[in-house]
Amino acid sequence: MASPDSKDRFDLIIRRAKVVDGTGLPAYVADVGIEGERITKIGRIDGDAERVIDAEGLLLAPGFIDIHTHYDVQFDWDPIATPSCWHGITTVLAGNCGFTLAPSKPEDVDWLAGMLSRVEGMSREALAAGLNFTGGSHGDYWGRFEGKVGVNVAAYVGHSSVRRFVMGDDASEREATPDEIEAMKECVRQAMREGAIGFSTSQLDLHVGEDGREVPSNHATADEIVELCSVLAEFDRGACEIIPRSFGRGYDDADRELILRMHEASGRPIELNLLFPSAENPESWSLSLDFCREANANGARLHPQFATNRGGLHIKLSDTFVFDDMPKWREVLCLDEPERSEQLRDSAIRALLQEEFASDVGKSIGATWENLAVEQVADKANEQKVGKTIAELAAAEGVAPIDCFLDLTLGEGLETWFNMVTNPDAAAYMNQICATVMKEPFAMAGSSDGGAHLATFVGADYTTNLLTDFVPSVLTLEEAIFKLSYMPAIVHGLSDRGAIREGYFADLVLIDMERLAKGDTWLAKDFPADSERFVVDSKGYVATIVNGTVVLEENKHTGALPGHVL
Repeated sequence: MASPDSKDRFDLIIRRAKVVDGTGLPAYVADVGIEGERITKIGRIDGDAERVIDAEGLLLAPGFIDIHTHYDVQFDWDPIATPSCWHGITTVLAGNCGFTLAPSKPEDVDWLAGMLSRVEGMSREALAAGLNFTGGSHGDYWGRFEGKVGVNVAAYVGHSSVRRFVMGDDASEREATPDEIEAMKECVRQAMREGAIGFSTSQLDLHVGEDGREVPSNHATADEIVELCSVLAEFDRGACEIIPRSFGRGYDDADRELILRMHEASGRPIELNLLFPSAENPESWSLSLDFCREANANGARLHPQFATNRGGLHIKLSDTFVFDDMPKWREVLCLDEPERSEQLRDSAIRALLQEEFASDVGKSIGATWENLAVEQVADKANEQKVGKTIAELAAAEGVAPIDCFLDLTLGEGLETWFNMVTNPDAAAYMNQICATVMKEPFAMAGSSDGGAHLATFVGADYTTNLLTDFVPSVLTLEEAIFKLSYMPAIVHGLSDRGAIREGYFADLVLIDMERLAKGDTWLAKDFPADSERFVVDSKGYVATIVNGTVVLEENKHTGALPGHVL
């Protein structure tokens, strides 16, 4: 700590900032002094530093913690985890949904990469060109990044990789034996010893690997999941993260029992998925919320998430998971070329695809020919179609919408971009749901899904949208900052982070609230193998500080890499 008369021992002073410290306490104006990686004084600082930032009129908040990301692979070529860092994020939690590349045997790395490519929408070409991991433990994977990242990262150990490590190819075929479960528990235990932030899993039917089979975690029994979660009872940190099989229906009895057993066995918080309506049950979010309310009132620690991002979905048939809920679409789109295109040209196949698209299952993904619009074309001859819906184009051409859709994209090598637009009424309804969920003291802000679904979705703006669209109408500024910073630090056991307090790590974000806004969403071609991804800009983030070092100024990277693997 700095002594009262030490006027020249600060590395960085931020003067006259409006401090919202992350704890929920009211804002106040103060100077903040930093030595090395930590905050050493808050108040009035009569001294100098290597750098002084005049923050009068600006908001100083703890750096935000992005709790649900898949940046595991992206760190190999993007050390600052864009675009999350452009929205005030200083720490990301990776390895969600049970999808990680470690622990792994060398012969399984490519298989796991294929699973990530299919389930999480990562470019197979980018993975082949940019991934620099040949197998090993959780510590082997994440130890590569210490001293080489610009933001902090903590990671779960993933169920599917653990299952594959112990069971080999059988992990995607059957239930585990008692001996195999014991071996998996030791894998989780080793990962926790090596710094894992917890254990993650999922059991969604739509999670299908590159080989067309459901991912390994989908073949696990409830008993297996509970046994693996029980390992966390041996440690003093971390959480269990799960997307239950029935989340679209409002958590059925079996999943409710599973979630409570996970909590009982682990003694740790349970991080749950986003709460939103589905075609299966428009009230699914409300049923799940009621369950969490009751469980928490009885002593559980369940933390569902609310989503403030509204970017819509981007689709191209060379690389999409959006239609995976429809079995025939999934079957066809998982085929290699040229068989995929040959099937899409077949009139009998098209009839089956149309039948599924118009079914209740098809409606559950929210797509209709009326809201599926051409976003970007590969052939300039089709530029006049940009911005028009498939329904409009089909009517003008006098053809069925399914034929219009498939003929257009087949003519462009499946590289046509489409946007699934959310209509204003649906967006307003989602905002109402979001406002209801976020008022709950146990609900966490999320989910960017950063690093995943790169050609389909970008949600890194959830932090910015929370501050601009829901403050102060739903939450106070102090409540919103708490949900973005200190709350996720507490839930996941991140020591000395998430708040502006003397002795805490100096993860900070300086914001001009008058300018704060979500920027444009655009298609970047900046990944290995010239692969594409959608990113979303922001305005108003003056400086982002990680472990006492300015990493971004007006979202421009300074070149510094002070982040830690937590």
